[in-house]
Amino acid sequence: MTIRQERPADYSEVYQLVKSSFESNEATDGTVPDYLNELRTKDVFIPELSLVAEKGGQIVGQITLYKTDIITPQGNHTELLLSPISVHPNFFRQGIARAMTEEALARARNMGFRAVFLCGNPDLYHKLGFVPSYSYSIYHKSDKSAEWSMVQELYNGALNGISGTIDTV
Repeated sequence: MTIRQERPADYSEVYQLVKSSFESNEATDGTVPDYLNELRTKDVFIPELSLVAEKGGQIVGQITLYKTDIITPQGNHTELLLSPISVHPNFFRQGIARAMTEEALARARNMGFRAVFLCGNPDLYHKLGFVPSYSYSIYHKSDKSAEWSMVQELYNGALNGISGTIDTV
């Protein structure tokens, strides 16, 4: 498997991948592929952190990290939000999501970011090293005790001295 930066030529194939990946997810309304297309047009999008996984020349996975702000009384701190991450249903449970997440986090760390936030299932994302953001005194703007608002520091102590709110949805 190869993990590489997504290219504009991949967008159509990635759209179909994201669509098929989320079709069986009852918690979504079918707009995730359109959300990703719109995200690519915004200034928070970082092309270097939009990755795809390939096997045998086929794109089987996709992950995107983009800029988001921690709102604090001292001002905003720009970090990253992971959304979306997709794996083709024929390739579920083969370690593709884990490999893409590890690669994306390493690239983000190398670019100087401190943390990656996400909105997701704690049972799944705890396995990848994410914890509730409230454990760092960073609270989801609408629910201070949200277990699904999660974060991973990119290095030990990266969020020391930062507290505030974030919108992970």
